[in-house]
Amino acid sequence: MKKLYCVIGNPIAHSLSPAMHTALLEKNQLDASYVPFLLEEETFADAMLGLKTLGISGFNITSPFKEKILPFLDAIDVEAKACGAVNTVVVRDGKWTGYNTDGAGYLEGLQTIKPITHTDQILILGAGGASKAIFHALANRTDANITIANRTVEKAINMVAGTIHAAISLQEAETNLADYTIIIQTTSAGLTKENPELPISLQNLAPGTNASDIIYNPAKTAFLEEAETHGAIIQNGLPMFVNQAAIAFQLWTGLDADRELMKQIVLKQVGGTEC
Repeated sequence: MKKLYCVIGNPIAHSLSPAMHTALLEKNQLDASYVPFLLEEETFADAMLGLKTLGISGFNITSPFKEKILPFLDAIDVEAKACGAVNTVVVRDGKWTGYNTDGAGYLEGLQTIKPITHTDQILILGAGGASKAIFHALANRTDANITIANRTVEKAINMVAGTIHAAISLQEAETNLADYTIIIQTTSAGLTKENPELPISLQNLAPGTNASDIIYNPAKTAFLEEAETHGAIIQNGLPMFVNQAAIAFQLWTGLDADRELMKQIVLKQVGGTEC
């Protein structure tokens, strides 16, 4: 019986997940399809019943449903529970289990340019959903020291509650920027060159610092451009996007995902470059 996978969200037309996963299904000669479903918040519960009726084999969740999916799950992975959001659902014997592959996907990409050790001081800018996933992956899988900086400091404090890690203001982060070996930009500031606002000044950035942005389109955000001028080693969000999808594919099928194939599909779609 042909299997059906999908991605749900609103909006969803921009998603590159169908192109990546379709290529993986075809390469592995799997009798399955992957399609996008545009859902409305007011009919979300009915849509979940519809997916169960369809016999969905697994699906991805994007904004604004990563938290809304939680009550419909039969089980939830430890990291997904810790960050309170799910982006991947695996179906086994009719039971839905939620995972969050964003953090692991980000960490996998970062470690290709910077193996993380206990001496690393990591600064995460922002305290939103992606920041939570990245923070929990770093906290659970590395020995690095992590600091969260956010415009609303209370949100950062809540993120690190019960851990050995720290929360500070953006002003403190700006002042002490040279203390960090890795800086991760997760906010929407500086998303486009037409809006070059940055979450903090990078004037105090030390040369050789690893600076990454979770955005992959544009390939080089205003944050990365500025960091590069100060001698930083930069990485955009393409590895995170590809890796989180690859991990989802592996959870669904038990097969390795061809990350190079996935990367080339994304680059072709957005006309971007890897950095």
